[in-house]
Amino acid sequence: MEKINKANRLLLLCGTAVFLLLGAIAKISPQLSSGNFEKDLIPVFISLLVVASAIYFVAVGNFRKNRACSLLLIILFGLGFRVLFLFSTPILEDDYHRYFWDGAVVANGMNPYQHSPEEVAEGVGNEKLKELKHLYGETLEKVNHPHVKTIYPPVAEFFFATSYKISPMSLTAWRIVLIVFDVITLVLLLASLKKLGISLQNSLIYWWNPLLVQQIFNSAHMDILAFPFVLGAILLFLYERKRLWTLALSLAVGVKLWPVLLFGTFLKPLREKRETLLQTLVFAVAILVIFLPTVAFELDSASGMVAYGKSWQNNSPFFAAILSGWEFVLETLGIHPGHAQKHSRAAIIAILFIWKFYVAFVSGSLGIHRKALLIIGGAFLLSPAQFPWYYAWLLPFLCIAPSPGFLALTALLPLYYLQYYFPPNPEEGGIFGDVVVWIEFAPVWALLAWEWMKFRASKKTPAVGKDYAG
Repeated sequence: MEKINKANRLLLLCGTAVFLLLGAIAKISPQLSSGNFEKDLIPVFISLLVVASAIYFVAVGNFRKNRACSLLLIILFGLGFRVLFLFSTPILEDDYHRYFWDGAVVANGMNPYQHSPEEVAEGVGNEKLKELKHLYGETLEKVNHPHVKTIYPPVAEFFFATSYKISPMSLTAWRIVLIVFDVITLVLLLASLKKLGISLQNSLIYWWNPLLVQQIFNSAHMDILAFPFVLGAILLFLYERKRLWTLALSLAVGVKLWPVLLFGTFLKPLREKRETLLQTLVFAVAILVIFLPTVAFELDSASGMVAYGKSWQNNSPFFAAILSGWEFVLETLGIHPGHAQKHSRAAIIAILFIWKFYVAFVSGSLGIHRKALLIIGGAFLLSPAQFPWYYAWLLPFLCIAPSPGFLALTALLPLYYLQYYFPPNPEEGGIFGDVVVWIEFAPVWALLAWEWMKFRASKKTPAVGKDYAG
């Protein structure tokens, strides 16, 4: 009993400290809005988030040592963290304007892939679209990258429209949608942990993560929408509901493209060739139906998906190193270095698919959640764009397959916002690109390498980290 009380006292102390730190972030958020921020507050914001992350690590270590922490306390504090940001100002982010505009277009019966916001602002489109421009011109003007069409898949567009139906252009309505998906994610996580015989307190890794809470409920990023479909698909797979898991995973891809990387992982245990072929066919047809609205308009020169795939790059030292290497090689061969982007992205895709094949089919008897963590974690670390909200993709899997290397990103990724404090020099680069990105990711690569060597030495544990079973 004394051990239980001690564990809960520490949990209460950590929860209170994280609550106060996140509350301080919510309080200063109006001074850090995108396009109109007080530069001197950026280090303050980053420091608050990093300290909250350090305390979060203490809480994670506490339940892993004692296994006696109160699940009720974990859930209540996590809800409190989210409520703190319900009426806050998004900090240095403005993606939600695109969600709002797309939601208005879809809710009014139009295809969001047909015209870019810039085209609509210039008067292109039918009368309904022009009416939306008149009603919501302020939102339309704030959409970032207005020259490209929306990058978001059709299932995500449906939920943008749902938020619009609740209350047009309302951050509070959108955050309520996010909270609903977040609670569903927690329920599915708890069900997964119970199914696998793992302590339910492991859910704290997801539910208390300060970076996730800030990125989703303050900055209002949409990435959480995919989680119930991904976790639901894996849970259905564990219960051998073959048709349903295929459909659930296809819906996840319809929210965000990254879950498509998990499909081969699901097929590995299906030994019957006929069943494997059938599942592949069902998945392919479901994806085709889901993405039908994008086929006619999306894949042209103004496509958000095409623009992202060809040129978007941010906060990625690994990709920057490969790009520099290709530029050197091409210049040596007398070829214009502008082609390096294409070659670098092809190299990244090749490395990622080799890694995916290794994890899915060669790496041995790893659990499906650990395979998912390694595949999606690899995709994140190799990606030309490593935004903090993309890190959220890993957190549901980290509850079941913890990894110190990947968890370290919680405290390191807030440094991403130093790019607003150290703006780049177009000719000479800058402190952020030359120094900060390496501080963000070098410790992570080092920790992952340490975990790998530890595995190779013991030959008894999975490739990255050690699965925790309660």
